[in-house]
Amino acid sequence: MKTSVLGIATCFNRREKTLTSLSRLMEGNPSIRFDFIITDDGSTDGTAQALAEKENVTVLTGSGSLYYSGGMRLAVDCAKKTGKTYDYCLLFNDDVAFYDGAIEYLAEKDRNTVWVGPTCDEAGALSYGGIVKASRWRPAVRKVMAATPEGLECDTFNANCVLIPWKIFLSAPNIQPVYTHAMGDFDFGFQLRRRGVHLRVSDRFVGRCSNNSDQGTWADSALPRMERLRRKETPKGLPRREWYIYLRDNYNPFTAVLYSIIPYIRILIRK
Repeated sequence: MKTSVLGIATCFNRREKTLTSLSRLMEGNPSIRFDFIITDDGSTDGTAQALAEKENVTVLTGSGSLYYSGGMRLAVDCAKKTGKTYDYCLLFNDDVAFYDGAIEYLAEKDRNTVWVGPTCDEAGALSYGGIVKASRWRPAVRKVMAATPEGLECDTFNANCVLIPWKIFLSAPNIQPVYTHAMGDFDFGFQLRRRGVHLRVSDRFVGRCSNNSDQGTWADSALPRMERLRRKETPKGLPRREWYIYLRDNYNPFTAVLYSIIPYIRILIRK
């Protein structure tokens, strides 16, 4: 009998990447039966229509204001209400170019563990994967991947590829409503750890996915101060309330207060 996996993702206006990602998952892992729940957040390039033509894809429609965390939250909520049962839930990004056998490899591992599939950039360097806290007080983290098949324990993850045993998925909380775009996946991983769930990152890249650039974001020191400040408070920036709650919940109140101020200092001194 094939292993059953429900894939969950959110997408917006990258039709070909979205379709290619699904095709690579299905064709590259023949021993797995996939269903998908995909939130299309108001795409205008025909993504939703193309997905709706596939029998194993349920498409949820957003208004364009859900962003990553909102889209994933909607899909996760839908998945838990279907009443269907799978072996695993796969959280993934639709811009990952998956390698053949990637999910099969993760599905062969310990079924009481959440497995993170690391990705690489075009040069073959680690781009996304497991996340380890570099400090108990500072919100500094390191991206990691394992060196051996046993995997490497991590504190949270980039949710570009995360395989969650179905029982753990059903009992886990959803991405918190406070998060619009960023931080939702990190916080979700931290929530799992606090519940005693083991998170391990694999020793094999599951596919290619390049790092997002800081250029044009609030962290771009080449931009004028007022423009950086404006972009910081947008959903794709570092909104002050979301950042404060993330720090408070996953570090401590002192860190939350101090590091809520530091981004403004960075903007002021052009760093």
